Amino acid sequence: TMVLVPFRNKGETVAITVLESDLDIEVEKIKDQILSYNNALVNVLDTYLEVVDLHEQQKEWEVYEKSLAKFSPRQHKVEILKTMLNEMQSCIPKGNVSLVCHGMDTWNVVLNSEKSNNPGKIGLKVEEKSVAYDALEKGDPVFSMHFNNNPKRISSGEGITEGASYAIPVVIHDRRQAVVIVSDNDPLSFKDSTKHKLSNLVRVAGLTIQATLNKASMATDLLTHSFDAYMPELWEATVDTELKRAGNSSRTKTWFGLISPDDISALRTKFRLEELQKIQEDFVRFLNPSVYGFPGYIGFNSDYVYSFIIQSDKEEAVEAWIDKFKTRLAHGLRLSNGHTINIRFKIGLTELSEDCANSYQVLTKAKKAHAEAVNDSEAVAVVA
Repeated sequence: TMVLVPFRNKGETVAITVLESDLDIEVEKIKDQILSYNNALVNVLDTYLEVVDLHEQQKEWEVYEKSLAKFSPRQHKVEILKTMLNEMQSCIPKGNVSLVCHGMDTWNVVLNSEKSNNPGKIGLKVEEKSVAYDALEKGDPVFSMHFNNNPKRISSGEGITEGASYAIPVVIHDRRQAVVIVSDNDPLSFKDSTKHKLSNLVRVAGLTIQATLNKASMATDLLTHSFDAYMPELWEATVDTELKRAGNSSRTKTWFGLISPDDISALRTKFRLEELQKIQEDFVRFLNPSVYGFPGYIGFNSDYVYSFIIQSDKEEAVEAWIDKFKTRLAHGLRLSNGHTINIRFKIGLTELSEDCANSYQVLTKAKKAHAEAVNDSEAVAVVA
């Protein structure tokens, strides 16, 4: 005789015990023994799972402690934020982590973690009624699940919005200087312990940066240099990160370039030094790709020479951006001081590819292309 005894745990059959005997087995007579046997198995399994779970939890928190130990006040603030993004990514391996900061008079995505699967495009501009905007308004972390593409994480330009997002403001000296957007297509990835780790990593990064800055320096944006353009350390980190991500199967293309006004000497003879400072700020805000509908941002390179990064799925994105701002320049550029000037810009750019190992090599290519554009009176843009 053979009797099959199913072993059920949490409503599912996980094993079957086979009883064999040369004699007839009367199941009703040994029912109590079978139940006792099954209960004993359940207790053993539960104990084993608890031990394994405790071990995994202990290991998980050990990894988290190592993440916290990676922050140092000796690091540059961009390096601290880059470390923060990559350590947050380890908490949510299949998700995305992006940093949004203020510059050029807009809030934009400026840096992604190196292992993000499908993050917001660099330069994507924050819109109202998005999760990022909500977190910046409230000054507290905001968790949101997405249904029918609502709400948007950052912008309507981000494409399909699924799963869930967790937006965490970076607060330094009581000012909201940035917001980190963590997203995953699986809302169950955001366990309470995971959200605690994510928000704590942001808090520690913010305090580490705060330890290196006095409160008076917070009158300006955290990651801008001069003229409201993003600092070189930031765009170098962005280029280095996007080079590491360029090898994936994404259709997204990234361009880096340098742009400058055509006749700088004419500007210097016409305006005072204080006015020239404000005019350069006007240039940065005017050139901001995100106000023309293209994900991208303007960085500081040197006086009158600005870097730019544009990221898009469309091959002609840079050309379209140039055409749009040239159209606006047809009747001159109206400055914030009330003057209108006739101005042209010279551009040198290159597309990020595996040919370049780092941001220095990308910058070298862009400089060469920019020099060619400056020396050619007919050229507007030169591609390296």
